[in-house]
Amino acid sequence: MLRKQVISFILPIVVCIGCIAIMAQDRGDDGADRLAALQTRLTELERQIGLLEDSKAIKRLQRAYGYYFDKGLSYEVAGLFSNQATVEIAGDGVYVGTEHIAAYYQQLLGDGLPAGQLNNHIITQGVVHVAPDGLSAKGRWRAVIQAGQHDVSAQWAEGPYENEYIKEDGVWKISKLHWYNTFTAPYDPGWHRAPQPMAGPLAVLPPDLPPTVDYQAYPAAFLPPYHYAHPVTGRPSGVVQ
Repeated sequence: MLRKQVISFILPIVVCIGCIAIMAQDRGDDGADRLAALQTRLTELERQIGLLEDSKAIKRLQRAYGYYFDKGLSYEVAGLFSNQATVEIAGDGVYVGTEHIAAYYQQLLGDGLPAGQLNNHIITQGVVHVAPDGLSAKGRWRAVIQAGQHDVSAQWAEGPYENEYIKEDGVWKISKLHWYNTFTAPYDPGWHRAPQPMAGPLAVLPPDLPPTVDYQAYPAAFLPPYHYAHPVTGRPSGVVQ
């Protein structure tokens, strides 16, 4: 739908450019100037369309991550990252490179959910900003997590992502994934009565680097930094003035 709308918008401009090009031959510099201005405008429109398409591709990429995570598809999750990507989840530390990232998700997710296990990873509120050159981007998301085993346990967790993306050979991939744990708590008695502290790095698979941010989950209060400025005031987001 977007592409059709864009084509219907640009086509008259292209036709107009053709008409002005013919007129420019008879009218001299004035027509040539108008033609150059329209060509510049067309080039800018094409660039903006490309950035919109990039934003859509990144949103599909991040949503696919959530759906693969839901079902414990560690091999599919690992395939979404660039070669030198980093992953940092809560207090687990930083994993670097596709091989170590794949091993990490294998530890977290296994190879698919067994019967009776729930691992919903609902990703919402995407805010994506693509760099002007269309080769990198940043995005903020929120994950709401329902996890547990039938008749054994049930758990809630929640927190934002601040991620980075890179376009490799025309394909968008995750280059940096950082999930901040706002809270983790059992379904019963709930986060208001039994919030859980963040766990440290995995003993069975130590990270390449320690956590980059020192913070605690709820009931402590921590504001993960925003990658973008306030869209109205232009001031840095989350900074008390």
